[in-house]
Amino acid sequence: MRYKYDYSEAPAAALFAVVAAVLIIFDIFYAATLNHYIVFILGIILSGMVLNRIYEKNVMKNMKIDIINDEVRHYKGESGVVKIRIAQSGIMPVLGAEMTITAGNDIKFTKDQALKIRQQTETKAVFTVLPKKETVIEVPYTAARRGVSYIVESRIKIPRIFGFGHMDLKQVGPAKHEIMIYPDKFAVHNEPIKFKIAQGLFKNNESLYNDPLLTLGNREYMDMDSFRDINWKQSAKTGSLQSKIYEKTTYTEWLILVNLRSESVFAPPKNIETIFEKLSFLTGEIAKEDITYSLIANMKTFDEGSYFRIDELNGIKSYRPVLEALAKIKTVTFTIAFERFLNHVRLYEKVPSHIIFTGETDALIDRELAYFLHRGITVYQLNENGLERYGKKAAAAKAVTL
Repeated sequence: MRYKYDYSEAPAAALFAVVAAVLIIFDIFYAATLNHYIVFILGIILSGMVLNRIYEKNVMKNMKIDIINDEVRHYKGESGVVKIRIAQSGIMPVLGAEMTITAGNDIKFTKDQALKIRQQTETKAVFTVLPKKETVIEVPYTAARRGVSYIVESRIKIPRIFGFGHMDLKQVGPAKHEIMIYPDKFAVHNEPIKFKIAQGLFKNNESLYNDPLLTLGNREYMDMDSFRDINWKQSAKTGSLQSKIYEKTTYTEWLILVNLRSESVFAPPKNIETIFEKLSFLTGEIAKEDITYSLIANMKTFDEGSYFRIDELNGIKSYRPVLEALAKIKTVTFTIAFERFLNHVRLYEKVPSHIIFTGETDALIDRELAYFLHRGITVYQLNENGLERYGKKAAAAKAVTL
């Protein structure tokens, strides 16, 4: 962390400087005889002011401040500590200094002193550093909400050891650290739940899917077949529509689609944080089952117009990247209507075996989802009711309640 000295002269020091200058002028130009005690006091005061200049220069040159735990990860509700190391390699001590620390309100300092309207959390800590020594300030906090928090501002007041007020140091540039808050996968609504993957319902390693690159033959066309599967040459020969028969392949991959837009156009759904908590729990269970999956949200990024995404995760080691992705997703941002997003997925994304989407549906969204069902893709809906099989009205289709 870098600081600059915001210099300001103490009023008392400025007053003494003016008085001393006036007395010296009278002594030189008007041959005024000053009392020895006054001369002695003026000498002490002027010496203190000179020594303060030397002290200020030495402190600024030799004091180094940095954050020890620069990358911290928590679930919402957990407690943590920001550790700030302050080292003084010079010969001047720092006595009774006060540091004011301001961070984003994704965390809340234990001794929070911030104004509510500032959307920040703020606290103060007092420290002392002797010459050639270092000290560590520990600032406790609680992870208050999903997101990424930083120290956005810090200020230090260092008393001038020779009197006349204090030095003001202000942070320059951002602090190189982050406190990432994951959604709480252990939220109350998830605690009593045991996630189960039913054979043939969620994951089936024996499942067979069509490989369009390997054609075995033809058969009579059926209403459920796609027009792209029609063999037009064979149909012309036989006089009836013929569909291609493809080689079967074993393939299981999930695609999670996160809807960040509500009916209020750009506003996020009211229950979006609950959805994130359910996703945190769900992806943790998926990771345990070694299922390969990807996650895409309908949030536009600045990378050539693409969407926020994280691809082809598998296994327990993949769980941390997902939690980090969920923590970084901003709910108030530029999003695309979910039906348009589904259309993009249909046209440009690799076809998965299973799709999980979040939020509620309407007629336009249902129309897009019907395409995936027609392709034989298993679709699930994640909302406040939990995870349900989409497109099935039977109660037995409900997979798990989160």
